[in-house]
Amino acid sequence: MNKIAIIGNYPPRQCGIATFTKDLNEGFKEIGVTTAIVAMNDGLNQYDYPDDVVFEVEQNVMASYIYAAQYLNANSFDAVILQHEFGIFGGEDGKNIIQLLTRLRIPIITTFHTVIDNPTVNQHKVVTEIARLSQKLVCISQKGIELLNDIYGLPVEKCVHIHHGVHQYIPADISRLRKKLGVENKKVLLTFGLLSPNKSIEVVINALPEVVEKNADIVYVVLGATHPHVIKQDGEDYRLKLIRLVGKLGLEKNVIFINRFVSNEELFSFLALCDIYVIPYMGEKQISSGTLIYTMAAAKPIISTPFWYAKEMLSEERGLLFDFQDSQSLSKQINMLFENEERRKTIAQNAFNLAKTCYWSLISRQYDELAELLIEEDRLKSSGSNEQVIEPNFILPPIKLDHLRMLTDYTGILQHAKYNVPDRNHGYCTDDNTRALLLSIMLESEVQDVDEINRLTGVYLSFIDYAYNQKNGKFRNLMNYQREWIDEEGSEDTTGRVAWALGYTASYTQMTNFRHHANHLFDKVLPAVDNLTHPRAIAYATLGLVYYAKKNESSAVMEQIKRNTERLYALFEPHIDKEWLWFEEKVSYANSRIPQAMIQAGLFLHNKKLIDRGTKILDWLIAHQFHHGIFSPVGNMGWLTLERKAQFDQQPLEANGMIDACLQAEEYARNGTYADYALKAFYWFTGDNDCAHPLYDFATGGCRDGLHRDGVNLNQGGESTLSWLISLLSISFYLRNKNNELL
Repeated sequence: MNKIAIIGNYPPRQCGIATFTKDLNEGFKEIGVTTAIVAMNDGLNQYDYPDDVVFEVEQNVMASYIYAAQYLNANSFDAVILQHEFGIFGGEDGKNIIQLLTRLRIPIITTFHTVIDNPTVNQHKVVTEIARLSQKLVCISQKGIELLNDIYGLPVEKCVHIHHGVHQYIPADISRLRKKLGVENKKVLLTFGLLSPNKSIEVVINALPEVVEKNADIVYVVLGATHPHVIKQDGEDYRLKLIRLVGKLGLEKNVIFINRFVSNEELFSFLALCDIYVIPYMGEKQISSGTLIYTMAAAKPIISTPFWYAKEMLSEERGLLFDFQDSQSLSKQINMLFENEERRKTIAQNAFNLAKTCYWSLISRQYDELAELLIEEDRLKSSGSNEQVIEPNFILPPIKLDHLRMLTDYTGILQHAKYNVPDRNHGYCTDDNTRALLLSIMLESEVQDVDEINRLTGVYLSFIDYAYNQKNGKFRNLMNYQREWIDEEGSEDTTGRVAWALGYTASYTQMTNFRHHANHLFDKVLPAVDNLTHPRAIAYATLGLVYYAKKNESSAVMEQIKRNTERLYALFEPHIDKEWLWFEEKVSYANSRIPQAMIQAGLFLHNKKLIDRGTKILDWLIAHQFHHGIFSPVGNMGWLTLERKAQFDQQPLEANGMIDACLQAEEYARNGTYADYALKAFYWFTGDNDCAHPLYDFATGGCRDGLHRDGVNLNQGGESTLSWLISLLSISFYLRNKNNELL
């Protein structure tokens, strides 16, 4: 007998995928198949899983996916069945799951619970990559197969239609439930499921007045807790709107809200007491619905909007359809069914005849037979069907935020530390809080504790907001520990960094309120960008402007990008063919941000001249800062001049800048050359440097402040720690994408 692992959400996590995974697992047990669950954690709660769960994957922790693959490969599993839904995996559009699949050496069956007909470029890429790594694709509806073929170009022969399973309905005495709900001798409408705005419950409520006129004894039961992610984002706003609507229409005696997640046993009891089941979903783009098939198995008549799955399942007189948002049509259909008992019985029986072919033991057997076929094919091959993953020759340290948390208080991130203890004497600066904001947005899909990341983002964004001086329209930089501003306006670098961080946040945060706030502040900093004169500050601002323009249409931002890049391009014109290429006689700090901004903007604007100049400048900086395969940045104790280069004090800020610039150049060159330099600059943090000492503190998660001739500066300040963490994320992103491209 085969041993099958199922990857997906699992109870006590409350969602449709969790219920599906549990039911599929129980169906396997009924037919004697050995199974185990790899459960996805959502970062919202810690779950007390049953023994069936053998491994937990932290949604936003990349290492967790890799460890899960290693576990499955090492524990004699014969096949994997993946339950796919974009929102349950980390990374953009759930792309983290690809890192798990690429490492598996056993057949993969993927069940697509959602297939989007107008995917973004990245969604299309994620789906096609998952499909490539899977031996078979299961769709719960025929429409799903049609979309996979038409939209994603996937061969029909790779797809299999297996119905959503359902439990065999066992009639029960519901007289006590009727009495508790106060619906004895009442006609009952029912809608079940996790509550969210796309369920369009208001459509049913708006239909009720006309129904009540003819059926005064009717009660509409809305059964189900609010979806956890809706609670997280908006609280109970939607439920309260519905309750207010009920009051406005005078339907208090006709509507019952039951705000809890119910078990299958409870659901079947509610289905038993209902006379008509209503599904008022907002849009057509849904290829599966557990509530619909459950109701069919209970032999209850269904009235639904014509979403894809409903149109397919309720055809041939198995249910009734009404147009989206059409309360008037719904009320007419409800009244018609209550007037025609035979019609209700006919459509309910027709629905039941299909549903009884979908009992979980039968559905699980179909999955098992499919897995057996793939397992046998795999045994006949000399090697596994998936390619070997190109792992880095260096295992990246995990993301450790202990020191970041220690440096951050309710005001912002402190500038300095004595060893790893925050030093309050030097207070705060906007420069570090902009770096911290960039990091926290990068971390949104990288760590499991989403609440903590959102808290940190709020702190850093609030600091930048408070830094804005309304009197002069500038952002202040230095604040003492007593929260008193030391300056009336920051340097040009501060303005540039504010634009950089806000542009990135406005485009890439997943939190709507953070996006609104970043946009609000971005509008305040934008006028100051045109007044910048120093190339480094212009480069900082340009990075933010390009990030912003990639996601937001703005002619003002586009024009500012062009003005900025024209100034940077012209700055080097007198020197570009000379041995001393730099625009001034001293190369100081954060030098690589200038070519990084030119290359990034050049790629965005499709301006090859700008890209070529940026790469030439970067090549010149590389030539002066890499020796014998080791990154040796310009030191603060004298900088780089025509006469000499200061070897020390080397700063983490320089390694971070070189990494980002080289990875930006690699995006253009795509030959590995610049990526190799980026990796060497990264290894500077871990000991490949002129003193052969690591700057990263593996114990605290902090980074030491610099490299001196006699060793490492043991203090772990904000700038250094942020430089390390941003570098770690940038390298991680690159290595993942490299694997995806190679496979």
